[in-house]
Amino acid sequence: MQLMQTKREKTHRMVLDAAAKLFSEQGYHGTSLKSIAEAVNMQAGSLYYHFSSKDQLMQDVLNKSIYIIYSTVKTEMNKLDEAASFSDKLKAAIRGHMIAILTYADYTSASIRNYGQLPDAVHYASQPARDEYEQFWRALFEQAEIAGAIRADVDKHLLRLSIFGSMNWSSVWFNAQQNTSVEALAAAQADIFLHGCLKQGQNR
Repeated sequence: MQLMQTKREKTHRMVLDAAAKLFSEQGYHGTSLKSIAEAVNMQAGSLYYHFSSKDQLMQDVLNKSIYIIYSTVKTEMNKLDEAASFSDKLKAAIRGHMIAILTYADYTSASIRNYGQLPDAVHYASQPARDEYEQFWRALFEQAEIAGAIRADVDKHLLRLSIFGSMNWSSVWFNAQQNTSVEALAAAQADIFLHGCLKQGQNR
């Protein structure tokens, strides 16, 4: 029984990995269950032993993407001590998010590139995990405002969306062969949001 369970779990992961890759490359609508099955040398009908539909596959890819990102961010945040500044926390959060999306590109790209095209049922099913992660960022900015680390007039919702957009779309243009590490890119992103682009003392 244990051997059968292990084999089933391995096949489940293989199918999910293949689906994430194809969703990332071909999009949700451009990917068929048949193409996913072919990618793992399986009959299309056999997929139903593991997933009830393409919607469930996409939902599981979305949930795993959020889990990967949030758990990596938590890992980076846990490296900080209790006296860490908002600047340190923001750098750690951006670093974790970007390490995740660039290391597990199939899952994160499948999520980022397809989210606006998905059926409402898939959106609804994956929303709790997404809301939990977004709440982490809301709390980070609210705590920073209370501590006086950011201006009270800053639109925190717009700030969060701007940071997400900058981080997420780096998966499209980032090239690991250009001698720029993920950590260096994350530090540069954080610096732009923390300090802007004006030289110190400049007003325009």
